[in-house]
Parts: sequence; structure tokens; C-alpha cells
Amino acid sequence: MCTFNAHCDRAAPGTSFPGFRPSIGQAGRCGCPLPQAVAELSFPKGRHLYHQGDAVRGAFSLTAGLVVLERVNEEGEMVILKLLKPGALFPCSDLFTDGLHATGARAMTDSAACFIPGDRLAASLADPAISRMVVEWGCHEAKENEKIIFRLCGADLGERILAVLRDLAAGTPRAADGTLSLTLPISWRDVAAMVGTSPEALSRTLRRMAEHGRLCFTGRRVTLPPENSTGARRAV
Repeated sequence: MCTFNAHCDRAAPGTSFPGFRPSIGQAGRCGCPLPQAVAELSFPKGRHLYHQGDAVRGAFSLTAGLVVLERVNEEGEMVILKLLKPGALFPCSDLFTDGLHATGARAMTDSAACFIPGDRLAASLADPAISRMVVEWGCHEAKENEKIIFRLCGADLGERILAVLRDLAAGTPRAADGTLSLTLPISWRDVAAMVGTSPEALSRTLRRMAEHGRLCFTGRRVTLPPENSTGARRAV
């Protein structure tokens, strides 16, 4: 385990946070807005950054890769709650609760994150600019969680699948005809966990969506039609 004595030394241009203002101070060379980030940790695909129930030791600033927050439900099943991308500062809510992680964090791809020890983060909150940044990120986290809850409760399975696929494809340019193509960086089983269904139900729904022109897929390669097309609007 890293002793958190080394300074960040990974370049990640463009990494930012809601509420980040360059006037806060000199950011770490990894792009983290907090100079208190003292070590960058690497996590191979499938490795946990922390488990549900672990003691909270600090916060992570994701600099590369994809990480999911997951939780075991009452039936003992693992449910993926949220997908995190570079720029995420987490877990904000756990920092101010009972000191235990309410969720686990798992690397979906080879990932890297700067770690900010809890005592250093707490000391940095004396700076109004940094405390505001943390509060704003916490509000951003709450809004994102509300969107996820609304999607799970109010949207049909097809819409939930499309929302996850579009999220995974964020930043990918569309073709001239408006179609969007991507190769999933995660498995379809993980997609099923993210939309709250079983892999079998997901497979059936994907086939129906393909028949109705809402998407095309071969293995993990997915093509989505323009969002305003007739086929893309049909419910499944």
C-alpha cells in the first residue's frame, strides 16, 4: 500500500472539477485541483479502490479510466449505482457520514486516481475556495444521483439502456449521418447491473431494440441512430 508520501507526477491535461478555480493554488501535475493530493495510485481492471463497509481514509480524484460505485442489495446481489469518469472527486457523501464507505468502488478499466488523505482534506477546508469546491462537487454528486433514481423509476428499460450507452459514448463524435458508434469499455453484464436488470432480460431487450432500429450491436460494438430519428423514439 502506498504511504502517501510521494507527490503526484502523472500528467492528465484537462482534468477539472465543478467549482474548480485556478486561483485556489497550484494544482498537482496530474491536473488535480488540490495540492494536498500526495500520491497517485494505479488500479488494474477489476481491482477495488475500496470496498463497501471499509473505513473512509480520504478522497480520490480520478485521473484516468472508468470506475463504478457499487453496493450489495438486500438479496445479496451486487448493484452498480454509478459510472465515474476522469475528473470525478469521490466519495463526497462518505466523507461526512459515519466514517464507513456506503458503496464500493471498482475499476472497470485500467485506472489511476490521486488520493487525498482525510486529514489533509479536512485541513484544506479552512480555505474558503477549497471548501466551496468540495460543497459544489457534493451538490453535483447529489444531482447526478437524483437523475439516476429518476431514470430507474421513471424510464422504461430501453431508455435506461440508451442513457447508459450515451453516457459511455460521451465525447465520441457522431458520423456525418448523425449515428454514434462505440466499443463498450465494460461488459454487457455490467451494463445490466447499471440499468437494474438481469443479463437475460438485457439480452432480450437489446434484440427487440435492434429489431425496432433503436440500435445495432455486434459483440461490444454498438451503433446508435440519431436521437431524433423515428426508430430511436420507439418504446420497447
